[in-house]
Amino acid sequence: MPRAVYVDASPTATNGRRRRKPHNVFDRERTFKVNKLTKLKNVGEVFIDTLFPEVYDEVLRLLKRRIKVYLPKDLRVLKKLRLENNLRKSDEVDTQLLSIIPRDGFRPLTVEELEFKMKMRPLVNRYEKIVRWRATLKKLLSQGFKYNFRESVRLMQSDCERISREIIRELANNNVYMEACRLLGVKDSIEVAILTVELPLHLPLNILKRFVGLTPNRSNGRYNHRIRRHLSQLATNIYINTKRWRDKLEVPEEFREVIDSLPREKAIYKLQSRILKMLGRHIF
Repeated sequence: MPRAVYVDASPTATNGRRRRKPHNVFDRERTFKVNKLTKLKNVGEVFIDTLFPEVYDEVLRLLKRRIKVYLPKDLRVLKKLRLENNLRKSDEVDTQLLSIIPRDGFRPLTVEELEFKMKMRPLVNRYEKIVRWRATLKKLLSQGFKYNFRESVRLMQSDCERISREIIRELANNNVYMEACRLLGVKDSIEVAILTVELPLHLPLNILKRFVGLTPNRSNGRYNHRIRRHLSQLATNIYINTKRWRDKLEVPEEFREVIDSLPREKAIYKLQSRILKMLGRHIF
């Protein structure tokens, strides 16, 4: 009979850039490890703690095999259970604690949701690469290196704009994206589009802040630098556009207060925190 298993997922289980760490699995009888979720046998339901982009393909394959996959609605419950049971955090402990969370504490994942995320990933990757290359060429130009870089920068800018339009078009009817733009007072924002797809907005604010390094110790450097760059760029865009188009941009009043009361760098940092708080509070 197909059984339920509980998984503490690892982004490096397969072809990880860092030292490979397998997924930790608990089936209510024993704890074991697998390098691929698709290697799970005789399974009917999979309760997974986090949906990393690195495991999109594995989860999609499970769903297409008619295996139900669930994600916690609120990971704070794991911390609460650890404290109540006086347990130290570990992969094995968290995997077992997942098994005692009530079923209504999870939400089901769908094929459509995973296919959309996988469709967007190549577009976002290409956009990010071109932005990095363009920045590198601009830096070389500023240092006096020519080599016809200006034409390359122009072509890259054109490609960036084309891909941005394509990403935004894919999200044109996405309720989360539209609500995020409305809340932040922006329109047709590539940064909001990417954050909509990539940020795990169902997580509590304190975990989201650790995810992007918005903590006093910057999560000891162990945070998603890529997503943090998009969040920082969005905050910078809001700051600059509010200063430039104060009477035309419909940003939240609390954003204006931050921009008016703090120096540029401190204001942009504060805006990042406010953006996370606003998105998490109103969208999920």
